[in-house]
Amino acid sequence: MKNIIAITACLKRCSVAISYDETIHQINENIDAATNLAFLLQKLIEDNNLNLRKIDGVITTSGPGSFTGIRTAQSLAKAIALTLKIPSVSINYFDIIEKLTSCKNENKLITIKADKNQIYFKRIRKNACDIGISSYENIITSANLDTNFALIGDIIDEILPYVSPYVTEYKKIIDFRDAKYLLNFTDKITNESKIQPLYINLNPPI
Repeated sequence: MKNIIAITACLKRCSVAISYDETIHQINENIDAATNLAFLLQKLIEDNNLNLRKIDGVITTSGPGSFTGIRTAQSLAKAIALTLKIPSVSINYFDIIEKLTSCKNENKLITIKADKNQIYFKRIRKNACDIGISSYENIITSANLDTNFALIGDIIDEILPYVSPYVTEYKKIIDFRDAKYLLNFTDKITNESKIQPLYINLNPPI
């Protein structure tokens, strides 16, 4: 395993994990990301006597979710990468959820709670996928649900009544924002840094 720093943040939640010499060190706190994320990283490094010169890369999230939290984590990841002259990359939460789940159906709907009664979704069909945002009531139309699929995400109970005719299996994943899960994607870190937010448009409109 490479020595990698992983960082995620929402508005009121921070998560940092570091794989270092075959051991994973991590810290999760329900505190404001903008003012505390860097301090948590520093604490994790100091408490475990980690040598930053041995870090090979940085990985963070691209979204979807709190724009402020995502930008805070990405800004910190970019600063570390530039300072240490190491590569960095961002991974979206949909890919993290899919990695945490084994489903027999190749057709999947991955959902993440957005504001009010809206959800971010990723619709996967064989080699194609669509990403968007929808209300609960319009999810069948927004995600073009016309075949059976596996439902995966953090708000299964709320979404299931609207899509139940097509669901073959479902699984609730609620802790996908822990930074340790980013360490499953260290193979995505290359010599070229690729950190950017995941922008999701209202298409079709809600």
